Amino acid sequence: MSFMKKSAAALVLTGVAAAVSTAFAAGFQLTEQSSLGAGRAYAGAGIVGDDLSAVHYNPAGMTLLDGTRFQAGGVWIGLNADFKGNKGESENGRLKGQMIPAGYVTHQVNDKVWLGFAMTVPFGMGTEYSRDWKYANRGTSAKIYTFDMNPSIAYKVSDFISVGAGVSVQYAKAELGMRMDAQPGVSLAHGKVEADSWDWGYNLGVMITPNDKLRFGLAYRSAIEHNADGDVKLTGVNTKLLGALMGPFSPLAGSLEGTMLGTAATIKTPDTVMLTGTWEATDKLRLSGLVRWANWSNFDDLTLNNDVPAGLSSVLGSLNNPTLNQIVGGMKEVTIENKWQDTWLFSVGADYRINDAFTIRGGLAYETSPIDDQSTRMAVIPDTDRVWFSLGGSWYATQDLQFDIGATYLMGVGDKDLYCDLKSKGGKKVGKYDSLDAYLLGVQMQYRF
Repeated sequence: MSFMKKSAAALVLTGVAAAVSTAFAAGFQLTEQSSLGAGRAYAGAGIVGDDLSAVHYNPAGMTLLDGTRFQAGGVWIGLNADFKGNKGESENGRLKGQMIPAGYVTHQVNDKVWLGFAMTVPFGMGTEYSRDWKYANRGTSAKIYTFDMNPSIAYKVSDFISVGAGVSVQYAKAELGMRMDAQPGVSLAHGKVEADSWDWGYNLGVMITPNDKLRFGLAYRSAIEHNADGDVKLTGVNTKLLGALMGPFSPLAGSLEGTMLGTAATIKTPDTVMLTGTWEATDKLRLSGLVRWANWSNFDDLTLNNDVPAGLSSVLGSLNNPTLNQIVGGMKEVTIENKWQDTWLFSVGADYRINDAFTIRGGLAYETSPIDDQSTRMAVIPDTDRVWFSLGGSWYATQDLQFDIGATYLMGVGDKDLYCDLKSKGGKKVGKYDSLDAYLLGVQMQYRF
């Protein structure tokens, strides 16, 4: 495959992939659906019974929430992506911080049945580099937004076991920029992708309570297969290069500025399995844990179908120029290799009740990266293994009103190399990220009617 074809393919791939799944956790999945949970690195998520995020993490955990309740809040996330090139170049993909909102309602129908509704952002990311940076072919910007609506139901079979299930309706939208190269280091144009999609999936959960001090949970969230549609807008077109290639049609080179190319692709987000446990060790101390597996091997490769204007394709094809033919070919159907692997999150946390008004908590976690082959890392998705350090607390203003806060520092500890292309295609290491860190601060309010 020509360099031009790979660049065009990578541009559309990354935009569509981001649009339909979306980096502050492994891949571009967001764990941050609870400010309280952030304070203990999400250990015991869904089964501790101290906030409404059970609707998202494990719907069976709703059976711990009596009456009718409401919760709203958000987690602010900031990323540091400090890159250093082999020849002294420097760039940072840091974008201004993003707020990840979450809202929940739960209602106890009777002693057996609970209903819940969640509005969350399960995938998201934001990175931005200068359009002129040397490795802009690996990405210049990305903004991904998702919105998930998740009605759920839980049933308390007995004091020993509860079960739950929900339907997840998800919207996703992405904007992504990347330089498209005609050959290594020679820009053809800058492309900006915008794509969106609606689709749905489901989540299931079970909670087991051996005694009044100990609980275990097992939850599954399905993959969502998105059929995304969008456009690629070309700007900064290298009219001098194209004009030379187009010969008698060289005046048309200038008309490519601002050209829109349609794109479509089908991709699956990862399905996840989460095992949790929580133990009330004393009247004041609770210990919790979590293990989560995410099926990021769903993102092993992707076939893209791109629309090239018929008139443009006809004109370029009539020239029978091999380079121009490669350009057209790179804008049609392409299969991209990502070679991502499944990821794991391991978390432990503790809550300590100071008195009836205040609880403090902390947590520690380790999360693996989906990137196995370092040369597949894109600058706009600069993922790596990471360690979580979390602290938080709750203030019970009244019997029915509660405020929670959580803060987490995510420190990248894995490989951080950036390559100009895949190793299998002759790509070489061009530098590495000195730091890939994230900072999280969440606040939320809970109210029981």
